[in-house]
Amino acid sequence: MQQSITPETVLGFTEACNDFLCSLSDNIYDIRFGSFRIRDIENNRCLFEIERDFEEATEDTRLIQYSFPPEFLLLRSLGTSIHFSVGSLPASNFRMIERHYFRQNLLQSYDFTIDFMMPNSVNSHEFIYDLPALPKDMVIDMVGNPYETKSDSFFFVEDKLIMHVRAEYDYTGN
Repeated sequence: MQQSITPETVLGFTEACNDFLCSLSDNIYDIRFGSFRIRDIENNRCLFEIERDFEEATEDTRLIQYSFPPEFLLLRSLGTSIHFSVGSLPASNFRMIERHYFRQNLLQSYDFTIDFMMPNSVNSHEFIYDLPALPKDMVIDMVGNPYETKSDSFFFVEDKLIMHVRAEYDYTGN
């Protein structure tokens, strides 16, 4: 694993990662994700929700596969509510960079920052995603090729990569 992954490095990526760019032990802040919800902003409809305790990440939880109906690709704005806990160290300048790809094409890049998270705290935050209008032929290709749409979520504290989560998407609604 490369130890010099910076926000600028990941913002330069032109395709999804095939490997994880940090180890589980790099999360020295012991940030753990709990419940997670995705909603359509326009009509406040819940599209995905998982209720869980603040579990320590494992190799099995770093790659997520989502299944959504084809209509998901027509949405213009999403909100993701994330509940997470922080361990005994304060986390300043927590930055999440999320990059979405279809095959080798960057669809959208998102960059969110939380200035400070207190040690030994439980936090909730909603991130708002403005979604790009996709060409009709690309939507058809994305629906017809499950799990070829991918994303990487990179989590930094003070510009040091501490977590990396990968996701794959199926838009057939299965």
